[in-house]
Amino acid sequence: MKYFFVGGFGLLVIILFSKVIVALELVNLDTFSTNAELKLSAVNATNEKKLKIIGKQTYEVFCSSCHGMNGEGNNGKAHNHTKRIAEKTVLDIIQNGSNNFKSIYPSGMPAGLVNDTDAKELAKYVANSLKGKKPKSWMVCATCHDESGEGISYVAPNIKEYSDELVATVLKNGKKGVIGTMPDFFWEKLSEMQIKALATYIRSIQK
Repeated sequence: MKYFFVGGFGLLVIILFSKVIVALELVNLDTFSTNAELKLSAVNATNEKKLKIIGKQTYEVFCSSCHGMNGEGNNGKAHNHTKRIAEKTVLDIIQNGSNNFKSIYPSGMPAGLVNDTDAKELAKYVANSLKGKKPKSWMVCATCHDESGEGISYVAPNIKEYSDELVATVLKNGKKGVIGTMPDFFWEKLSEMQIKALATYIRSIQK
């Protein structure tokens, strides 16, 4: 009987130890909480590859039903995540304004800051990830979105790529656009680490 308890205890220790090793290997964490919630504070740049793996799994569960397994938006039914923003979306926002993401960009984007000709040039430039010849009217956009297009905190979002802040804000606030409306029902279902991983994965599929 004594050997049974000793053997059983030893097996339990081995199982628990193996689970610890798997958890540490998954995200290379220094510590993790009692409920196995992986701590964002322990995730750093060396975990980029592992974040992509976790982000891909999270995307497939929570995002793919609308945006497609490849992230291309199900033939226009949802936003195409392989592009930061579509040309028609940029044009619509310039012409009609936008008031998404109130919690972090309270001022919103006013309509009609440039004329229609400039708006079309800007839409093409922004949709192409700010590559190519920069339109003269870009200075109007740079005032809020920064010359780099990477946004200014509490003023305007990153329109060049999917920053962690942008993805978190969309999940928290939802988003209304020319395609339709994305609800905000995912925010409380995801941990901070999953949101960071999701942003990392979406950046990796951006063309």
